[in-house]
Amino acid sequence: MGSLWQDLDFERTVQNTVRDFEFTKRAYKDFYHVVNLDEFEDQDAQVIFQYLYKKMGMVSFGDYLRRYLYERSMIAKPFSLVPLEDYKNIIIQSFEQTGTPKSMRPTSTKLRTLAANWLTQASVKRETIFLLGFGLGMEVGEVKEFLLKAQRERDFDFTDPCEVIYWYCYRNHHGYEAAQRMKQRYEELPVTGQKRDLKDCLDVLRSGQIRLNTHEGVWKYLGLLREGSLKSDQEAYRWFVRLMEHSRRIIARMYQKDVEEVRGSKRWKAQDISPGDVEKVIFNGVPVDNMGNLKKMSASILSKHFAQKRLSRQRINQILNRKQQVERFDLITLEFFIISQEMEDADAKERYRFFRREIQQILKECSMGELYIVNPYECFILMCLLTDCPLAVFSEIWEMSYEAEEL
Repeated sequence: MGSLWQDLDFERTVQNTVRDFEFTKRAYKDFYHVVNLDEFEDQDAQVIFQYLYKKMGMVSFGDYLRRYLYERSMIAKPFSLVPLEDYKNIIIQSFEQTGTPKSMRPTSTKLRTLAANWLTQASVKRETIFLLGFGLGMEVGEVKEFLLKAQRERDFDFTDPCEVIYWYCYRNHHGYEAAQRMKQRYEELPVTGQKRDLKDCLDVLRSGQIRLNTHEGVWKYLGLLREGSLKSDQEAYRWFVRLMEHSRRIIARMYQKDVEEVRGSKRWKAQDISPGDVEKVIFNGVPVDNMGNLKKMSASILSKHFAQKRLSRQRINQILNRKQQVERFDLITLEFFIISQEMEDADAKERYRFFRREIQQILKECSMGELYIVNPYECFILMCLLTDCPLAVFSEIWEMSYEAEEL
């Protein structure tokens, strides 16, 4: 395949901090190393699997929070020697100084106990990050890092009035109580009855017509949101439906080709393709149980890496029936499948770049942030796209993760 180091368009300039050096910069370096290995061309699935399982470090929310506190507090002793109790004390002291409550919801749990949970959990609720933003007196950029890197979620959602208010308060160093007062005032804003597409609100914001960091600007924008009719989760739903329809058309073509090879008469159409067909084609490497369901993620040796990032037929049905919200991995998986098939014969680097452009735009429109290479699943998808047969490699690695016992 030749050296890809100079060709791939990842951001190479990473701030030399404890968090970035150990997480993002290392992930970039490892990615380049893996895709440039001589074995990558002939043993791509095995190489990717070994990297994911043996070399890719998993970054928990608690670990990211501890490293943030370590760096911010300029602790002199080595990171590995700092006891958990020290971090709990830092959090408690900061919450007291900023006048931030221990929770956004009523709870009898003590702050010390909550702090211990935050420092040790793999992930937390989105609102917990916003609470920590106020309690620890974070800058807006630091909260953004926690959303994208520690929690691996989308950036601030500027179609959500609460998150707009939080952003404004972080940006202007206003505390939790100020944010609560703004939220109350927002609820009291009059509704004119005019329905405004929130995409138009975002366009106004991106054009620079409104300065969101000013008092006048934020209330002007919140007034527009008050009239809005389309939230980012609705935009994500629209994209999900669009990508599902495209995937169904592709699978119908696959099935039709099989029919023609045996000289059958059935004519497959997109509407004939069920969520079960989508699951079967994309995740055919995952074994099924006696009921025909995908085996539990816990049975995979990569369960910690991929969490629950599988687009099962049950999940597809729940999303289509509006019983679950679309997540970024749903869109990334479907777009990966589409590109892997529509650009099956394209040059690997061309396919890879096209996918990055397309999915970045989709995620941006859904306020879900950009691709994040530290996320194991997203790194896995990108590596698969650089192989000769992306979907086959994707399936093979899933299969290997269930078969592996000792490596």
